[in-house]
Amino acid sequence: MGTSIHLPPSRKMRSGDKKAKVKIVDYYLVDTFCIDFEFESGKIKRIDFLPLFQKYVKGENIKYLTPSLFKKFKVTNDRIFWGKNEDVAFSIPTLLKINEEEEILYII
Repeated sequence: MGTSIHLPPSRKMRSGDKKAKVKIVDYYLVDTFCIDFEFESGKIKRIDFLPLFQKYVKGENIKYLTPSLFKKFKVTNDRIFWGKNEDVAFSIPTLLKINEEEEILYII
């Protein structure tokens, strides 16, 4: 049995905080390691998983970097995972937050 990779939420929830539920209505592979997620609001967000896999996935789970195994992902609720036992799993709301924080804004 392999080790699983899970990205924890960026911060712990306070008792008064409401958890925002992300409603995914569709998703599709658009490039070798890029997946588009379509949300209830009609917005589409693209996530490139190659940098995430290179940074977080180690050991025997590196096999999911091969295109034939990568495209066998599953999405349930607000999670995406690879493998029968969720060998590699990511929280989609966490990934979206990471993508937003990495944007660079230039003010001239």
